Amino acid sequence: MPSAAKAPTAESNRSSLSQVCRLLGFPGDTAAPRGEPHFLHRRVKPGHRLVSQGEPVEALYVVSEGHFKTFVADETGHQLVLGFPTRGDLVGADALFEQRHASYSVALTEADVVVIPFKALAGLGHGTGEFEPLLYRAISREIVADHSLRSLTSTLGAEARVARFLANFAERCGSRDAPATHVTLPMTRQEIGSYLGLTLETVSRAFSALAEAGLVDVAQRELDILDPEALRVLQKVHGSADTNRAPGRRTAPAPVAATRPIRRNVTWVDMLGAAA
Repeated sequence: MPSAAKAPTAESNRSSLSQVCRLLGFPGDTAAPRGEPHFLHRRVKPGHRLVSQGEPVEALYVVSEGHFKTFVADETGHQLVLGFPTRGDLVGADALFEQRHASYSVALTEADVVVIPFKALAGLGHGTGEFEPLLYRAISREIVADHSLRSLTSTLGAEARVARFLANFAERCGSRDAPATHVTLPMTRQEIGSYLGLTLETVSRAFSALAEAGLVDVAQRELDILDPEALRVLQKVHGSADTNRAPGRRTAPAPVAATRPIRRNVTWVDMLGAAA
């Protein structure tokens, strides 16, 4: 695995605390304007580590551009993907408990992050009273969003899991009111499978089934979402075999989408908008 990204230079971009709050999705006026601290940015090349599992915490990071993969690895090098942080997401909070990172974070694309030094967190909490609660809200939002997606997908078949994942990713890549309808997937199908608990072959079959059903158009990693709402509430592609069920087990036919509206996945933007 490539070495960790180099430390930022004096010429690096900087962001004010107000700008960091807005990047996280909070109102920009929550930070004190007088003597407002500024934070360096760090560029991370594709395949390079931002943090490594087991290393001491030095900073928290707010993604301002690009995509990351977070994962844990065992002694054999086997990876279990935990998530795909993107713009507005907080990276490194898993180290706050034991002050050592519990997972790796690796850039999937050219990326840029705002660096919030760990030693500065206490001072930020005292100097700008609003920042510490906002940080807790950002961490809580990440937990809620991940739990929401995983709880929904844990009871679904392979096609529906992939459909919900794609709908959620498009929402995160778009604006608050308009999910993206065309995205370039930064992750491989194998990485999607690791995150969803599916094999590479199963994920590939699910992509094909969703394309044949007219919900998406896929060309390598280029993805056009043709029916976002149907993708978000999909239960099973009509007429397809459930690739996730046990051999010999019979299941009743299921419609393409749920007959009743299903609450969509909670995103970071949703949580922030509700709390603001």
